Amino acid sequence: MTAPISLRLVVEARDLPPMLPDVLRERFDRGETGVAWAPEHDASVGAPLGVLGGPEATAWPFAISEPPPVNVPALCAVGPCWWYPSFGAVIGNDGALYNATVGEARHGSADLSAIPGVASGGTRLVPPQDAPVLDGGAVFMPWGAGFNYGHFVIDALPSILALEQAGLLHDTPLLAPRLTDWQRELIAMATPGVRLQEVDAPAVRLGRAVFATSMDHFLHHPNGLLATLAERVTANAPKGAGARRVYLSRRGQSMRVMVGEAAFERALQARGFVIVRPETLGARAQVALMRDAEIIVGASGAALANAVFLPRGARVIEIQPTNFTSQWVRAACRQVGVEWRGYVCASPCPAHAAPLLARLRRGFKFAFRPDLDDLLSFVDAAL
Repeated sequence: MTAPISLRLVVEARDLPPMLPDVLRERFDRGETGVAWAPEHDASVGAPLGVLGGPEATAWPFAISEPPPVNVPALCAVGPCWWYPSFGAVIGNDGALYNATVGEARHGSADLSAIPGVASGGTRLVPPQDAPVLDGGAVFMPWGAGFNYGHFVIDALPSILALEQAGLLHDTPLLAPRLTDWQRELIAMATPGVRLQEVDAPAVRLGRAVFATSMDHFLHHPNGLLATLAERVTANAPKGAGARRVYLSRRGQSMRVMVGEAAFERALQARGFVIVRPETLGARAQVALMRDAEIIVGASGAALANAVFLPRGARVIEIQPTNFTSQWVRAACRQVGVEWRGYVCASPCPAHAAPLLARLRRGFKFAFRPDLDDLLSFVDAAL
């Protein structure tokens, strides 16, 4: 049995030795530890703050008069370590638990006990006896990006760009767990020149690793990396079919059910909207759809990460139930020159108001029922 390791949390920007990016590259080449900052790049300067409406607008817990926070990612190099691909976790052989690599994993496992070998409330690691061994690589994919389109687009992909811009991917493979087709498509459009290495193993032993702190919920405070990402992806995406008005339907989703969505879709179709179910499309097709759109409408959800691929000057209407509010779509829109409009409605409504099949689907959480006439008036004002 492998001897257990005591874990200690390392907050990278606070605990690692700071240095310039050029020095960090040298340290990484030698398998040593350090942190540097990516360049400051706020592409939201002068962007509109957005528009807030709906009967529950006053319940929105953010200030529409203030811009969302903007973060500058830190670039981190570490020496010999363990990497847990499905979780994004990087743990040094000396027990250093790198905070940015497990920030999202904590949402699924607060004490990180879901990570193989982590025990005693996240204070101890028993490394595996047998695991693949690699010289090193770039880690970019947090736990949430493994299954959530929004986290992949706004947390994982900008992390690749940050490392690439710092020259940390020249001779270093991009490491990932086994990916889906849509994830591979997005990487190919965002960074066509990188060397991607997928590893199908619960744990990997690395001689050295590099990662960016944007892995950890960058979508809550994105910066101009999103604008660069949008330029890259749309330049490498196929041409769209020319749809100017798009509605991102959630009728195939079970977690948050919008009562009356079918009637809302019919009303939007009468206004020239194309109704799409994003989960039925590959990533290339989703990006192509966004390239031509002037306005997209949708309830809060991962598919709205596609807003970053809209042309500058386009508009997004996000329908937010009061028990699922956020401003991550707003923050992303501001970085890419897209206007955000949020419609806040009461939620939840009685579960029995949702269609029976929706309630019986695995993963059903709640239903909400916006006033369709009021919602359509909000949409009409943006057309």
